[in-house]
Amino acid sequence: MKRILQVLPKLEMGGVENGTIDTAIILQKNSMVPFVASAGGKKIKELEEKNIQHFRLWLDSKNPIIIFFNSFILAIIIFLKRIDIVHARSRAPAWSAWLACKMTGATFLTTFHGFYSGYDNCIKRQYNKVMTWGKKIITPSKFMKEHLKKYYKIDQERIIPIYRGVITNRFINVNPKRIINLKQKYKIENEKVVTLPGRLTDWKGQLVFLEAIQKVKLNNIKYLIIGNGSSKYKNQLLKIINDKNLDVIIDSECNDIPALYNLSDIIISASTSEETFGRVSVEGQSAGKVVLATSIGGSLETIIDNKTGYFFEPFNSLKLAELIEMVIKNNINMKDEGKKNSQNFDISVFEKNILKVYNKI
Repeated sequence: MKRILQVLPKLEMGGVENGTIDTAIILQKNSMVPFVASAGGKKIKELEEKNIQHFRLWLDSKNPIIIFFNSFILAIIIFLKRIDIVHARSRAPAWSAWLACKMTGATFLTTFHGFYSGYDNCIKRQYNKVMTWGKKIITPSKFMKEHLKKYYKIDQERIIPIYRGVITNRFINVNPKRIINLKQKYKIENEKVVTLPGRLTDWKGQLVFLEAIQKVKLNNIKYLIIGNGSSKYKNQLLKIINDKNLDVIIDSECNDIPALYNLSDIIISASTSEETFGRVSVEGQSAGKVVLATSIGGSLETIIDNKTGYFFEPFNSLKLAELIEMVIKNNINMKDEGKKNSQNFDISVFEKNILKVYNKI
């Protein structure tokens, strides 16, 4: 019975956090013993509901002294809980975890979730490099595997692409009452609904989305931007919405994402930098919706162009506007193909692949 500790900065909203919790539940389901260490956050309650033990440390700090201190605390946890594998999911916690594994002999494993700045800076490159020191290195897409090979010169046999799992069943047969509740919340009657979910940060493309909206020549459309993040950036978006008198709602407190997707007619991923996987695109397909996404990064692996969605170039607001008009004017339906394709990224596929990694270590 393997005992596995995952470490990450915080347990707030996000792909890394969702993946951590999904993995912990999978381990528990398959007779392994999961533990999680982080600086805390809203999603701790999901672990508590499953009786999965969480350790609160200052793992969100990049201070070298705190990183070093955390390594000793982790070493104690590894010793007391008889941890076999420590799975690091972010750089600062990875340094603490790597040092702790050196002290205790536990196996060090990493998931290289995203792009890190500083490829040309020797100090930053060394800081990033801890994510490549795992016995195995998991990437959320084949695209990210190529990124590691190019910038970090890693033996490709150590890199294992595993698509992040999406619980596709959550987006199927959603209770109509939940959808009605959101319609009332957003004051939607018979309008078409175009939704951009994602963290409020500039590279997620909300500004491009607002530019596109101004170029759409159709009426009777409600636009939704769903996500939390930078309050400064949110205020910037709200100012544009008010100044241009756009029919756009920003909601940072939506707690029913499956109902949101089912409410929508079009789901948009307008990221201006590469998504390492692209959960939004898969979730949109799971709900049977047309997905419009930028033609970069992991989305190229999760969407079948012209079958489950359409691509547009990053920053190309005119093309995005044209696609929105085309889908609505022609009442395009990609429900069956989208749901079928989303099964390639279902949590069950992720479960099979992640267990294979743990069992081989």
